[in-house]
Amino acid sequence: MSHGKEGLRRRAYLLLEHPGTGPRLARVLDVALILLIIANVIAVALETVPRIYATHHASFRAFDTISVAIFSVEYMLRVWASAEREPRLPPWRARLRYMRSPMALIDLGAVLPFFIGLLFTSNLQMLRILRLFRIYKLTRYSPALSVLISVIREEAGALVAAFSILTILLVFAATGAYLVEHEAQPSEFGSIPAAMWWALVTLTTVGYGDVTPITPLGKVFGGFITVLGVGMAALPAGIIASGLADHLHRRRDQLRNEFRLALEDGKIDLEEGRQIERLRRELGISRDIAHAILSEVRLRQVPRGECCCPACGHVFDSRKLASVRSAEPSKPGLQRIHDKPEGR
Repeated sequence: MSHGKEGLRRRAYLLLEHPGTGPRLARVLDVALILLIIANVIAVALETVPRIYATHHASFRAFDTISVAIFSVEYMLRVWASAEREPRLPPWRARLRYMRSPMALIDLGAVLPFFIGLLFTSNLQMLRILRLFRIYKLTRYSPALSVLISVIREEAGALVAAFSILTILLVFAATGAYLVEHEAQPSEFGSIPAAMWWALVTLTTVGYGDVTPITPLGKVFGGFITVLGVGMAALPAGIIASGLADHLHRRRDQLRNEFRLALEDGKIDLEEGRQIERLRRELGISRDIAHAILSEVRLRQVPRGECCCPACGHVFDSRKLASVRSAEPSKPGLQRIHDKPEGR
């Protein structure tokens, strides 16, 4: 009985967490959940139109109830099957660790507004808007969003440092604007907190133009802050872009190493091909890029087999010839092999 339960849990885990390697039903379920999430986001947006909501509020309510039921069952199945994620841990500990993961918290947040609305009916409009957070469930099905979240997590230290610098500059700009402009414009620059609005839109290079310095010293200071903001506002974007490029290179290197290991015997068998395809899907690498990486690995692969010297008949490994060629470019390949005989 326990083996049957574990087998069912294993199938549920593969069905929900690895749909690309499961049966056709897994892929159909994946697409159905994506369409349901998109439909929920559209429904929440349409509910904010008073005329549409007044006419179809019962339909919206029924659709939300059905969606919450499906998302709740999905969440419970994922928690139950998460014991397969870390089989070395006790099931309860593996499930608890999964429940604290970002994706599990997003799944929980997708259904919480509905149950909160059953208990507290004071602000239903806000709870309806909170259902828009269901769009973050698409992170599970979008490799691009997963990559972005991974990059932000990896570059968290650099991003915190960048935003700390921006915060310091914001206070500096607001203080300077207050000192040079508060007498000329007491309503806009009457205090440092009031001047922070101008400092924020200037440092971020938005520049709405609703608040601008009018004194000569204020204009000079404002120009300096504007030039400074052009570089500083782009700092977080540069960090993310650099981290994204590095992350994508590492993913491709991982797939390249998998191809090298699979081609050690000269060919890729069916099981190795499935494993590589599973890795390709998990890494979010397109088939065209994967084929390009495979062609590159095959071109760089040293052919196996024995070669025979046409002069003396000496048999040697062709891989050794290739390594000697790269190590001593001054001599012909066969001559260098004869200079370093093995066991002769």
